[in-house]
Amino acid sequence: MNTISYLEKNPMPVDIQRRADDFVLRSGKVEDAEDLAALFRVSYGQTTHPCQSPPYIYNAIVSELQEWFVLEIDSSIVGCSCIARRTWNQSWESCYGVVHPGARRSGVISSLIKLSLEGHDPEFMELGFYVPRSHSIHAIMNQIRKGVLVGHDGGPNMVDGIREYHFTAIHPPAAGEFTHIAPPYVTASNPSFIKDHLYESLGLQPVPGAYPSACFTGPPGTEEHASFLYSCDEMANAFTLSGYTGAAITEYEVFLELKALIALWAESAYIAAYILSDKVELISQMVTLGFVITSYLPAWHVHAGARYDCVMLVRHNFLQSPQSHGFDSEIAFFDHAYSELTKSLSLIARTN
Repeated sequence: MNTISYLEKNPMPVDIQRRADDFVLRSGKVEDAEDLAALFRVSYGQTTHPCQSPPYIYNAIVSELQEWFVLEIDSSIVGCSCIARRTWNQSWESCYGVVHPGARRSGVISSLIKLSLEGHDPEFMELGFYVPRSHSIHAIMNQIRKGVLVGHDGGPNMVDGIREYHFTAIHPPAAGEFTHIAPPYVTASNPSFIKDHLYESLGLQPVPGAYPSACFTGPPGTEEHASFLYSCDEMANAFTLSGYTGAAITEYEVFLELKALIALWAESAYIAAYILSDKVELISQMVTLGFVITSYLPAWHVHAGARYDCVMLVRHNFLQSPQSHGFDSEIAFFDHAYSELTKSLSLIARTN
């Protein structure tokens, strides 16, 4: 039987709840790419999710940067999860966890997540994280391995034409696994939201130190314009900046070049950037263009054997607020905290 046809023509497999004991958990293979893509199409509907593309899954498995785990019943894939290594910042992500609508509320997603995490052995410098799209998934993950929410992405992704928020949750690393350097305004503040809420929850012990000169960070951009690297999701009309290759010396000079680029994206629905957290002047100037901080990401950037903090800045032009999927209080909490952080950084920028 062709699995794609089975999944897409039978949205509720017969007796799947009663036959949960018949589920088979195993490692994913390149031969599963078509079936896994079909599972994502059935489970997500019309979406910007990359896993609806069989070549994406096939290439990811071949690269050995993603290890997939699947759940089968009667030789049909009805669930999956994945551990993906992100080489650009030496991190690993527990991701792509999805089950067929007919297999939900049977506890199988917990089994998939446990299977993937039990077989994963992080390297000492690696930072673990996951990106939940619903409060229920965060609750399941937290029961298996603790994750600390650090903010959201502003809602660029779409499911059935509706945008939705995704949060970032970082796993507390083992003590002493890497050198973590905090920006000056955090180590100088006592108390502070970053230090008392994020660092303490993650068990991080940052030390003072100089930050790299780089302003932006992120996965290698697939597009380039002028001196900027970025990625573009045409379906979501979303741009994400990830690098700068120009000769500007000051943060303000970088900002002026960025301002010209953003003017070309005036009709975009969403623009985001991950910026090293010590770049206070650049962050403050971007705020004047309508950007807001949506996440503070401790130890997100890697340079010369140490890890450094980043902030996520987002500017969007949505007609409706993205769906929160149970994260309403968390969205309000972080939006308030990062609004206060923005005021503090603007004050620092003006006095420097």
